[in-house]
Amino acid sequence: MPYNKFNPREFILRDWLALDRTVLANERTFLAYTRTSLTLVLAGLTFIRFFGPDIWSTIGYISLISGTTLWVTGVKRYLHILGHYRAMIIAENKALNDNKGSAIMS
Repeated sequence: MPYNKFNPREFILRDWLALDRTVLANERTFLAYTRTSLTLVLAGLTFIRFFGPDIWSTIGYISLISGTTLWVTGVKRYLHILGHYRAMIIAENKALNDNKGSAIMS
């Protein structure tokens, strides 16, 4: 994980807000992958349907395959980053629970 070298107990509000911005950026990136792949798939279907069995349909099939591959790549990247974020949430909750215990003991 990219945040393993940081101690969650030393995080301040700015650090947690940066993580939240990272999540929003991850969602934005996933939506961009989805938008682009949908455009490629629709363009491919259009080429296949309206331009017949010549070079345009070949471009259509390539566009279909590219769009599908791009979407699968986007899903994999989104889930990968989401896994990092969920691990950080677990670390945050653990750090907050540890800090509550130390505040009670003080």
